[in-house]
Amino acid sequence: MFRRIGAGLLKNIVEQGFFCFLLQCFQWIVVKIVQIVYKVLIVVIKIIVNIAKKILFLLDFPIGLFIRWLIVKTTPVQANKIMFLTFQGDYTCNPKSIAERIIAEDLGWDMIWDVKTNIPTSEYPLELKFVKHGTLEFYKSIASAKIIVENTNIVERLHIHKKKNQYLFQTWHGSLGIKRLDGDVVMGLRWKLIARACQKKVDFLLSNSSFETEVYHGSYWKDVPVLLTGHARNDVFFANAEERERIRKKVYRHMGVSAEKRLFLFAPTHRDNVEESYYGLDYSLIKAALEERFGGEWQIVVRLHNRLKKQSEQWLKALPSYVSNGTMYEDMQELLVAVEAGVTDYSSWIFDYLLTGKPAFIIEIGLDTFAEQRGFYYPIETTPFPIAKDSRELASNIRSFNEEKYKNDSERFLQERGCMEDGHACERIVGKMKELMENQ
Repeated sequence: MFRRIGAGLLKNIVEQGFFCFLLQCFQWIVVKIVQIVYKVLIVVIKIIVNIAKKILFLLDFPIGLFIRWLIVKTTPVQANKIMFLTFQGDYTCNPKSIAERIIAEDLGWDMIWDVKTNIPTSEYPLELKFVKHGTLEFYKSIASAKIIVENTNIVERLHIHKKKNQYLFQTWHGSLGIKRLDGDVVMGLRWKLIARACQKKVDFLLSNSSFETEVYHGSYWKDVPVLLTGHARNDVFFANAEERERIRKKVYRHMGVSAEKRLFLFAPTHRDNVEESYYGLDYSLIKAALEERFGGEWQIVVRLHNRLKKQSEQWLKALPSYVSNGTMYEDMQELLVAVEAGVTDYSSWIFDYLLTGKPAFIIEIGLDTFAEQRGFYYPIETTPFPIAKDSRELASNIRSFNEEKYKNDSERFLQERGCMEDGHACERIVGKMKELMENQ
């Protein structure tokens, strides 16, 4: 080795000259030192900037609170104005269904929708006006709305002051679900602050069952009044055949799926560890089982949580042609209308799906870890859904699916939890809102 090094040095000295070779070595050393120093400086600057951001955030937080309070105090409430907020930032979930009922009744209210992009990406009705989330206009709209509708703790987490002549409707985005809410799990200082805000700011909780009412009172909203109305988003399951077919065609167009195919949905729950939020299944095995048991040609739709839209494009891009990425489709309930069967691990959509009477299955993915981190309200075995531990067992459950048993178990499950969904939730909710609007 030393001989080779020596031969190389001798070659360079002979060909370049001794001092030219030394200059070249010096230049190489200087360049390497500069590169190392540059990389170290970049790391140091990033650390300093991150620390500065945290310090400035702490300093800016009370100023932001004061400004929001000032906006509320100086902005009068406008009669017949209603503000809609969703954690998705899209036209979806309970707020969407409530808005469409208001439009259908031609109430003439001033309707404002919170969006998270500069240009709305959904098919919004012309009756809606838009404000971008977090802007001055956004805070003024909340401050001036007589009724505020949300589907998670948005107003509370933003620490927005609410006046006495404003009404906040918490519609939530799940129902009858097996996994515990954050409030039941976290129980730390942040939870206590949010729970206190929920107690102080929420005027009405919308529930679809005695079970859900108990869950509400055991988490963020201990003493908040509950309206047993049903969930607005679930009214679509009781729509007439013509409306359901319209929705089906809309979903198929978006997915680019031919009309003769049948859809099977795989939509896992979101997990605190993002990398654990998607486990691929043996889709060929599942497709074969579906076609054997139910007939026809099946297309599998994978829909990840709303927070994973960007990741879904990367994670799902290499799937076979008979598997589609449904993560970008904004309205989950419309997907549920269009698909003919589905599977999840522990996501609450499957409990809404019970109302359709269509087959649904559970696959245990990381059960022990999830049970420890999040926890369940009741044993998973007490649900009506056939349970599998892997794709092979899921395929077996599909092949042996017993429609009569599933129907009876579903009816028992809904009855035991006091579910009262009947397709008239929007009617009840908007009825209550009309009373409040008339109370000037």
